[in-house]
Amino acid sequence: MLIRDQVFCLKMAGGKLSRTASRKRLAYGALLTILLAGLAAKAIRVHVSADTWDFDYFYRAAQAMWRGRDIYAASGGHYIYPPFLAFIFQPFVVFSERTAALTWTVIIALVTFAAALIASKEIAACWIGVDNDADPSLPWAIAAIGCLFVADKIEATFLLGQTDCLILLGFACALRWMDCRPFLAGTAIGAAASIKYLGLIFVPYLVIKKNFRGAIASLLAFAFFMALPLMEIGLNRGAEYATAEWRGLGRMLGLIAADKQVKILRVTMDRSVSITSAVFRLTRSHDLPDSLAELLLFLIFIAVVGVIVLVCRHHGVSIFRQEKGSLQRARAVTSLEWVALIFLAMAFSPQTTARHMVLFLLVFETAIGLFFATKAKGSKALLVFAVALMIIGLSSPPLAIHTWRVFSGASWCALVLILTIVWVGSRIASEMPGK
Repeated sequence: MLIRDQVFCLKMAGGKLSRTASRKRLAYGALLTILLAGLAAKAIRVHVSADTWDFDYFYRAAQAMWRGRDIYAASGGHYIYPPFLAFIFQPFVVFSERTAALTWTVIIALVTFAAALIASKEIAACWIGVDNDADPSLPWAIAAIGCLFVADKIEATFLLGQTDCLILLGFACALRWMDCRPFLAGTAIGAAASIKYLGLIFVPYLVIKKNFRGAIASLLAFAFFMALPLMEIGLNRGAEYATAEWRGLGRMLGLIAADKQVKILRVTMDRSVSITSAVFRLTRSHDLPDSLAELLLFLIFIAVVGVIVLVCRHHGVSIFRQEKGSLQRARAVTSLEWVALIFLAMAFSPQTTARHMVLFLLVFETAIGLFFATKAKGSKALLVFAVALMIIGLSSPPLAIHTWRVFSGASWCALVLILTIVWVGSRIASEMPGK
């Protein structure tokens, strides 16, 4: 009789916990939905009465490809992406540009929602052990809070009609599949890189991790998606577009004086918050050779990667190497590697504006997951400080704003956040089962 009563009490307690978790999940889900829907609605109101900004370039390029014309000339050189993006945007040309912009806003809101939730579920699973048997509200909490932290960047993406959400989804899917479905992970990376070359940084990472199936899949997917438009535009025009892209990159780096076909802004653009831009701005302002800037960047890059590796090894975690521990520990280490690579790609890109930092949604979600996972008050305080510093850094403080931009203050704040995540994360990972 006593045992029966104890079982009944446990069932009642479990039922109450389940109902509480369901209510919390509903609340966080509502917060995430309202936030993204509100930002999308604001963008839609703007699109109804004003220009569609960057989406206009995508629409014109897609329209030109549909009509057999030059996609770069159609937008006056402002379309600076590979032909694959114009290729997949062609279904929009059956609508007016205004209608297409409104439709695209709804799509990118849904894609952002999916990316945030996919990443948060993986982060919760690897750091808190949340799969199906624990608190199901935590992934929703991580996704909602993460989107709240980058709400202004998401809003900018919606207003401009940009494509960063597609990259975000590709990275989130790759993170989710990295340790269980490497071929799918590689395909997601290749698809993302076909829109923006940023994703190619993950290919050498896969090779270093000896994930050869993922690396091969990345290269095959990249080649496939890049070649897909050739079926429509032909090899000759494809070669012309490839030449135009390389000339645009040359103009950005200062290797070509001017290029009217693809107007990529220079590496020293004042709106760029990357460390690369900061170093080139510094050396060129003092009439120093670009070779010195390249050397400084190489040394900074090596130093940053070295510190990340040393921090992990201090806690007995081998980062950027094959993890021989348990599956959860391997997933946790992959999560740390992922946020480090996103930082390296953003901070050392030739151009990174504050808007591009929407990709830091995955980094913020990792920090939030670690906050929930750790019980150490000191670690929680460090994470709160680093996240707050990053949010302030991205908002470009009004005091000495020009100097802040010149030295790419946002990227240095991001470095503090990454090192904090690596410190706390490697400490937690070291306590996970080794086998």
